[in-house]
Amino acid sequence: MSTEDTPRRSFLGQLSLIALAASAPPAASVARVRVPRGENRVSPWDMSWVERVATAKYKVVLESTNLNDGAVLDLAQDIMDTFHEVYNSPDEETRIVVVMRQLGASMALQDALWDKYAIGEARSVTDPVTKAPARRNPYLRVAQGESTYEGQAKLEPLMKRGMIVLVCNRAAMNLAARLAERSKKDVEQVRADVRSGLVPGALLMPNGIFALVRAQNAGCGFLKL
Repeated sequence: MSTEDTPRRSFLGQLSLIALAASAPPAASVARVRVPRGENRVSPWDMSWVERVATAKYKVVLESTNLNDGAVLDLAQDIMDTFHEVYNSPDEETRIVVVMRQLGASMALQDALWDKYAIGEARSVTDPVTKAPARRNPYLRVAQGESTYEGQAKLEPLMKRGMIVLVCNRAAMNLAARLAERSKKDVEQVRADVRSGLVPGALLMPNGIFALVRAQNAGCGFLKL
């Protein structure tokens, strides 16, 4: 993983402000945004996140199609911090949705799966502490011995602040198939491991495109890295 790049953060911050400003509804319209009744009852997928998005004042959906040293997490943190600075608003008013699809899906897996299936080796991700292929998810939390400079741009602290993580099921199952082939394990067993091994709070969606469209239906601006 790379160290902090101030120019990159500045550029990402400018993009985030543009996307969120475009997504912010007039104050009078916020209270009128509602999720259709019964949506969760008719869907086999957990769609409870939609209401959390629809009722937020500022919202944006970020697409992450690769790991890119966790750039999407840098951007999510910058959006939250900047809107708090500008409006002195609580995190609940600024809702970030991150859709992990294609190569980005492995970011949403717990440490145990990164170790069991050598995901760091498969995805060419180096652990910043050991300098070897990562046997843990380095995007999840700060590890002992790791610099805390970027400690808040990790999944756990950002999700505690209200960031929503949606994972493309197609990408996750394709990843499982490749990991099964590499490890010479039964593909259905690996797929089951992936389904049950998402980081706590992350939600599988039928596919990433659906998640992106649904988030925009709920009022999100869209920003692609």
